[in-house]
Amino acid sequence: MPSFSHAPLSRHPALVPLSRDHYVGLVQAHRLMKAAAADDAQRRHALAEFADAWERELVEHFRDEERLLGALMSAEDRARLVGEHARLAELAQQARAARREVAPDATALHALGETLEGHIRWEERELFPRLQRQLNETQLTELQRHTAELEAANRELESFAYS
Repeated sequence: MPSFSHAPLSRHPALVPLSRDHYVGLVQAHRLMKAAAADDAQRRHALAEFADAWERELVEHFRDEERLLGALMSAEDRARLVGEHARLAELAQQARAARREVAPDATALHALGETLEGHIRWEERELFPRLQRQLNETQLTELQRHTAELEAANRELESFAYS
């Protein structure tokens, strides 16, 4: 049986949809870091996949977090969240340009992957648990209503896209 360095995280249902969205970001982060050690074609492929995921899911996820959580967190957490989102948006812009290069920079790919992973880990291990402790039940219920609406809209879009 595998041993894990972090115990499973207990997540309030209000935050589960946002946590679930993090899977896409983590997959992209790991692909970028792995591709950094690979050849040019694999680096271009990883950048293209990241750029697609950014446009299709990640940028919207960032907007949702800022819109839904921004007013519920401390000024310090909000500044970090918005700042890291802005930094990742800059790196995403650079990644979109780099995917057209013959030999994308391996160091830049690895740095993007590490930055994305670090941001998600901060949210999962620090920010979300802090919000769960600090928000009252009314706030969590209202947040849960909004995140449930997001998930329903995403399912509707997915079913439309695959029909």
